[in-house]
Amino acid sequence: MKFAKYFVLGLFLSSSAHAYLSIAESGEIVPAGMYQVGVEPQLLMNKGGGANFDVFFDTHINDATSARITMGAGAVDFNAFVSAKWMPFPDVENQPAMGLRVGAGLARDEDENLLQLQVAPLVSKKFDTEYGLAVPYLAVPFTFLNTKEENTVASNLTVGSEFHYADWNQVTLGGEVGLDLNKSYSYISIFATFPFESQKGFGK
Repeated sequence: MKFAKYFVLGLFLSSSAHAYLSIAESGEIVPAGMYQVGVEPQLLMNKGGGANFDVFFDTHINDATSARITMGAGAVDFNAFVSAKWMPFPDVENQPAMGLRVGAGLARDEDENLLQLQVAPLVSKKFDTEYGLAVPYLAVPFTFLNTKEENTVASNLTVGSEFHYADWNQVTLGGEVGLDLNKSYSYISIFATFPFESQKGFGK
């Protein structure tokens, strides 16, 4: 527990960074009547390093769509992001889940304000293991960034997985790696998601 406390504290005290290029979710849709809250610490591996810490909230929209609100901060940065995940092709038999995540947000980096518009093709596939359900996913986020000085489109390759351990019904863990493709960040992040139902509380 001491390690986890100092790790999170170190993220907040490290140099500034953005986490708005991460995905931190598979193609699985939040079930009807359920919600999720989660946390995601992220370490940047290029552009001077740094770290950020996100919190997010997920809700069900319909059988193919869920929505997420994300807020994050580093040493001086702040970002707020709203996204919708649309998966018209569900994970059935040998077919992976396939769809898009689209979103928009605002961020502040030192004295600069950024507008973000993102489209991310997303695929994932469930695999049963002896320890529980693994859901690896792959996404390629394209993020339009608008500032006073310039407009640019950043992109990166995102590979990650959710882990639904059989004996843990109150938390889903995950990890993700992002690789810079164009004017983006390379990073490593971990995340924990806590499902809950408004009448029953936390737990699946």
